[in-house]
This record gives sequence, C-alpha cells and structure tokens, in this order.
Amino acid sequence: MTVELKAIKRYPVKGMRGVDMPQAKISAHHMLTDDRRFVVATQSSVGQEGVHAWARKSNFLQLVNTPKMAEIGTEYDDATCTLTILRNGRAICKGRLDDPMGRTVVEDFLKAFLKNDIAGTPKIYSVPDTQFGDMKEPYISVLNLASIRDFGTRIVQSEIDPMRFRGNLLIDGLEPWKELEWDEGQIITINGISLRVIHPITRCKATSVNPDTAVADINVPLMLRKGVNHLYMGVYVEALDDGNITPGDVVSIG
Repeated sequence: MTVELKAIKRYPVKGMRGVDMPQAKISAHHMLTDDRRFVVATQSSVGQEGVHAWARKSNFLQLVNTPKMAEIGTEYDDATCTLTILRNGRAICKGRLDDPMGRTVVEDFLKAFLKNDIAGTPKIYSVPDTQFGDMKEPYISVLNLASIRDFGTRIVQSEIDPMRFRGNLLIDGLEPWKELEWDEGQIITINGISLRVIHPITRCKATSVNPDTAVADINVPLMLRKGVNHLYMGVYVEALDDGNITPGDVVSIG
C-alpha cells in the first residue's frame, strides 16, 4: 500500500488556524519555515518583560484557554510576513507581523474581538531564530488521516476535522494507528528527505474545541482513552536533511 503526503500545514501564529502549503522547503533540524513563528500573549500571562525565548504554550493565547480564536481563519504571505484574518471567508484585518505598525493593526483587532474572553491587552511576539512549538526541540508533527477517520467513525461516531490536531504533515494510505508502532529513531523518507521518529504526540483538551464552531463539543482526550487506551494522535519527527516536499509525494517507512 502506498503511503502519500496529502497536505502540508503550518501555523504562523500559534493558537490561530493553520494554512495549507503547496510545497515546503525542509531544513535539517528545523521546524517548517514560519511555523509557530509568532505568539499572542497578554501582560498578565507573560509579565512586563514580555517574551524573549521559547516558552510553554500555557503562556500564550490558544484554543484551550481562548476557544473564540477558532472563529477566525487566516492567510499568510511568507514573502512579506503579512497575516490576513478572515471571518466567514471574508478578510477583515491585515497586517505585517514583522512591522510594528502591522502588528498593532492585528493587535487592535484581537483586543476588540477577544474583549470578553481575555484579561489584558493582546500583544504579538516573536523571537529571532525561535519557533514556539509545543516542544522546545524543532520537531515536525505527522498525522495519519486513517487514525483520525477511525477515531471519528468507530469511537466518536462523528466526522473529525484533522485541524483539531494541528499537524504539519498529513499522510494517508497507512493503516489506522500504525504510526504509533514506529520505533524511536526509525527513519521515514519523503522525496529523499530523512525524518527521524521522535515519539507519539500526547493530546490535551485544546483538541476538544471544534475548529469550525469554537465550541468544546468532544472530550478528545477522554474518548482516546476510552476508545484506544492512550492519549496519542500523531507522531513527532525531526528532519535530518534539506530538501523540498510537495503534497502527492510518497512516504517511505524505513
């Protein structure tokens, strides 16, 4: 059975909706370019000093503490670092995140949009040469779409949007949950690029928020525990080579 890379996604602003990538340049020992490059926080969550280094996700606005963020979509132009915020498919805010004025435009929108949901004023942060993945290490997340389908049809009995799990590389053609049998250090290959398996991804309550409705409608960790006796969905890998990948590429399991 051929395993295929079906989609590539990144999340330029941690906690906001991801964007599809028509292709991705992979660099050894790095996350996807601009993935989780920016974070949104308030003074009450990070203090007066702000953000100057990698920090845990609990310091930032995210779906588990600010589910209303699921109501907005995003587009991102990496050539200009421009974030466009969408509501019901319509652009309602746009700003360059590498420019103080552009950041202020987006921050002002978020302040009004989240006024009843957060304490304090939201501020966008970035740190040179730093990406704010859930792990400090520069890992890339892989999701097996067959596992998500099985979780939905057999356990939850409802269709599950893969966006809940905020993965980078979405693969298909593998048997459900087979990715959890990959050994630590095992190599998978996409278009000649070696990716070293790190470990499965433990899921928290942020995945319980429906990415379309911003409502916590399914207790995903509880249902995983009941249905498959673990809390895993997806696997972290680390890139060992440089190169390019594109949806449609074959995934070879070493």
